[in-house]
Amino acid sequence: MNSYIGVEIDAERLTMLADGPDDLIVRTAATGRECELQHIVYEVEHFVADLPYVPSGIGIGMPGLVVGTDKVELSHVIPALSGATADLFAKRTGLPVAFINDAKASTLAEAAHYPDRDTIAVVMIDTFIASGVVVRGDLLLGAKGWSGEFGYMIMTTADGQPKPLDLLASGYAIAHQSGLDAASISQKLADGDAQLSAIVREAGAYLGYALANLLHLYNPDALVIGGSTARLPGYMEEAINKLEAHALPELFKCCSIASPKSSQYVTAFGAREWIRKLISSPDKA
Repeated sequence: MNSYIGVEIDAERLTMLADGPDDLIVRTAATGRECELQHIVYEVEHFVADLPYVPSGIGIGMPGLVVGTDKVELSHVIPALSGATADLFAKRTGLPVAFINDAKASTLAEAAHYPDRDTIAVVMIDTFIASGVVVRGDLLLGAKGWSGEFGYMIMTTADGQPKPLDLLASGYAIAHQSGLDAASISQKLADGDAQLSAIVREAGAYLGYALANLLHLYNPDALVIGGSTARLPGYMEEAINKLEAHALPELFKCCSIASPKSSQYVTAFGAREWIRKLISSPDKA
């Protein structure tokens, strides 16, 4: 049995998971942009207390810039997480706690499905966009652990203006341009709304251009693309078309493209693997 806890925090919910005697134990709680840090700490503390055993540690996938393994420098998704430290969670639970950026946690979870590949890149497109890269089993972190901020890649729009990818290809960008919430977007696309479909396809096109840059930078032999925005009809079709059109053919041909194999709790599973690696093999994490 895996004795570690995985925690996933996103714009809508907090998900906590741990192995139980017979099955996976999962608990969720609502978050939201106005969610307070103490609410999250309280939920994690009580999840730990309710387990039928003492866990070995907690890995938490954070939506934002994570410094090392113990501090959130900045979170636009849940502003109250900015400045949060692993020490706060550790004191309340009595357990070792490690933070990891949510996209990097997803990258670890997905890379485990490709043990024979050299370089695996994972891109997650939800409200905003982030990525991670694993090379020969090692997660690329950067000098302060901030590599993979794919949503901040600067693109040039049709009118020549520089904009970050987040403002062109993310769920936020589609919602902002259409003036609709996520549920309305899904419904109108299902109803065949041509104007909204054009907005989604344009967003997918910008993602495709950015993916071509990613292939040229890292030469991955596996590219995993997931997230709620990636599931919108027409989005990935346009993205892959633009990627194939603009990537070097040799790099495109050597890279398989797939959806995430971990259908649920991918960030939580990756965060759990992160704390396990840190504690069991700190020199290799």
